[in-house]
Amino acid sequence: MEIEKIIENAVNEKVATGIAVSFVTENKTERFVFGKTEENGTDINEKTLFDLASLTKSIFTAPLTLKFAEEGILSINDSVSHYLEGFPQEITIRSLLTHTSGITAWLPLYKKIPTGEPKGESVKNITLQEAVEKIKMFGIKRKPFEKVEYSCMGYILLGAILEKVSGKNLKTLSEEFFESMSMKDTGFLPKGDNIAATERVNGTHLKGVVHDENARALSGVSTNAGLFSNITDLEKFVRVMLKGGANILSPFSVNLMREKQTGNLIPERTIGWLKGRFFSGAPDFAPEDSIGHSGFTGTSIFIDFENKCGVIILTNRVYYGRENKKHIRLRRIVSNTFYGRLR
Repeated sequence: MEIEKIIENAVNEKVATGIAVSFVTENKTERFVFGKTEENGTDINEKTLFDLASLTKSIFTAPLTLKFAEEGILSINDSVSHYLEGFPQEITIRSLLTHTSGITAWLPLYKKIPTGEPKGESVKNITLQEAVEKIKMFGIKRKPFEKVEYSCMGYILLGAILEKVSGKNLKTLSEEFFESMSMKDTGFLPKGDNIAATERVNGTHLKGVVHDENARALSGVSTNAGLFSNITDLEKFVRVMLKGGANILSPFSVNLMREKQTGNLIPERTIGWLKGRFFSGAPDFAPEDSIGHSGFTGTSIFIDFENKCGVIILTNRVYYGRENKKHIRLRRIVSNTFYGRLR
C-alpha cells in the first residue's frame, strides 16, 4: 500500500488528527503530511509543530550532555552528587542517561506528596530545585545498574546539572543548541497557531502547552519533555546523526548514542536512545546498528546507521485519549513500507 493511503486511513481511523512522516537518507527525503491540527482545525503542513514529549530526552538532553563532555565541562562518569548534594555517590550522569540509575520512573512532582498516576489534571508550578528535592526524597528506588527502568525523573535531574555547569537556564541552552543544528523551529514554549493539539484538559485541548504534567509544572521547560518541533527540523537532526555529528557533535558522541551502554541488562539502551531491535516503532527489518525513541504524545524517530536512513513519525495520538495505542502499529507499517523501497 502507498504511504499516502496508509496515513490517510490512519487519520480516518482516528489514530490522530494529523500525521507527518519522513524517510531520510543521505541523498533525499520523502515526506508525507496529512490531516488537521485538531478535528475541524486547519490542515497540517511540513511546518506544523508537534509536542515531542520524551523525544526531548534524545534530541536535546542526551546530545547536549555529551557536547558538554566534549568541551570538558563535565564527565558522564561523574557522580550526580558532585553537582546535586544528597544523592548517593554511586548514581552517575551515565546512569541517568541510560535509565539505570535506580531512580523511579515517574512521580507527580507538582503535588505536595508526589504519589498517584497522571490523569490529565491541572498542575501547580514548581521550581527545578523543588523538583530535585522531591526526587531525592521520594524517587530513589534501588541501587544503580541493577535494572533498566525508563525514568523521566532521572532526566529532570540532568536538567538541573546542565543548568548548574553552564550558568544558563534550559531555555537559553536549547536555543543555542538548536541554532547550532539549524533547527530554527524547535524549542520550548511555542508561539502561533500552526500546532497540533493534544489531550483535552479541563474541557480544552492543549495546544502549544506541553502535555507532560511535570514539564508543564516546570513552566513548560524541562529535560524530560517540553520541546515542540516539526518534520523538517527533525530531518536535520537525523542527518546530523547519520553524518557522524556533522562537526556539531563529535563522532565519539554519536557513537555513544548508537552503541549499547547497559551491559547484559534488557532492554538494551544507549546514551539517550533505545537499541532498534527493542524499539516498538522499529521496522521488522531493524538491523543491530540502529536506535529509536518515542514520545508519549505519539512521536517517534528511528535511525538506521547500517543502511544510512531514518524514519520520523509525528502524530498527536493523545487527542483521542491516552488509551489510544493505534499509533504503535502505524509506526511499524510505515517503516516497513519505507524499507520495502530500499534496494
